[in-house]
Amino acid sequence: MSFDSDIALVAEQERQLVFNRFDETTALQLGEDIRELAVAAKAALVIDIRFWNRPLYYYAMAGTGPDNFEWVRRKSNCVRRFNRASYALTLRQQRDKRGFAPDDNVDPTEIAAHGGSFPIRIEGVSVVGTITVSGVPGRHDHGFVVTAIARHLGIDPAPLMLPHEEPTAG
Repeated sequence: MSFDSDIALVAEQERQLVFNRFDETTALQLGEDIRELAVAAKAALVIDIRFWNRPLYYYAMAGTGPDNFEWVRRKSNCVRRFNRASYALTLRQQRDKRGFAPDDNVDPTEIAAHGGSFPIRIEGVSVVGTITVSGVPGRHDHGFVVTAIARHLGIDPAPLMLPHEEPTAG
């Protein structure tokens, strides 16, 4: 796979994984679904689901630490700033072999373009928050979130999943 095909697939994920409604019960269900996926994969994750004005779900699995909390915060801030999955920005930066441009006015202590944060987009509204995980490499963090959202929405996650290997130029 190439960077461009992965970027297109993440854009398709963002297009399809849109909620009709989202509330505290939805957050609880998704958080628990991600936790179960992580347990099955023997992965330790911090899971954070939030509206912009308040947290809805937070769980730190055994084996995570304070850095995971900071990664969650910074990845969620990335989605808030750019209204895109944090992994979409990761892929673009890797493809272009550069980070944020000076004109982006991004403080790297506040915003991280690393996979694992996905926008909570409500149909007819906009992006209202994030579902974010940290604990494994960003591509896999992203996969946990996409899988859980797709299943919650009754969408087969298989066609939306990124291949396991990292993309290459071309």
